[in-house]
Amino acid sequence: MPTSQLILIAAALAVVLLGVLLVLRLRKGKGKTAFEAVEARHADETGGQLMKQREAGFLNIVYGLAASMVVADGRVEKSEVEMAERLGQKLIPGFDGGDFRKLILAHDQLPKFTDMVDSIAPLLPLAAKTEIFQYLQAIATADGNLSPDEKHQIHHVETQFGLDKLTD
Repeated sequence: MPTSQLILIAAALAVVLLGVLLVLRLRKGKGKTAFEAVEARHADETGGQLMKQREAGFLNIVYGLAASMVVADGRVEKSEVEMAERLGQKLIPGFDGGDFRKLILAHDQLPKFTDMVDSIAPLLPLAAKTEIFQYLQAIATADGNLSPDEKHQIHHVETQFGLDKLTD
């Protein structure tokens, strides 16, 4: 993997870690997604620039995971893109469908899906892991078909996030 991608991943992880710590502290209100809790914290902060950077880093990772799931089977299905955008707008404050579609087109520039998952898994609280897993699963099944590659990616997220242990 090129050094520039490793630096980008390391920076994103640092941003995510800071965001996750805030999410853990702020997850108070029922009915809020993990993403909304971060957004609420931003609204209350006077030093909002750092918070915006954290949110952007976290959002970029979620965009990357969702874009990778859309193209996992080698095809860009309209139903999967629409599902990713519809749920993304509900889950993530500031979700931009145009930016997301650009990332899908440039998916070959993304780090490997498994590397992204492995990097963020230890940093996320259970609530965020569950929301991201459900989001990716909805994208993968939006076309009514779960390809072997999509199934592999979903399984990887489930095991790396420790969600497979919750149903045993």
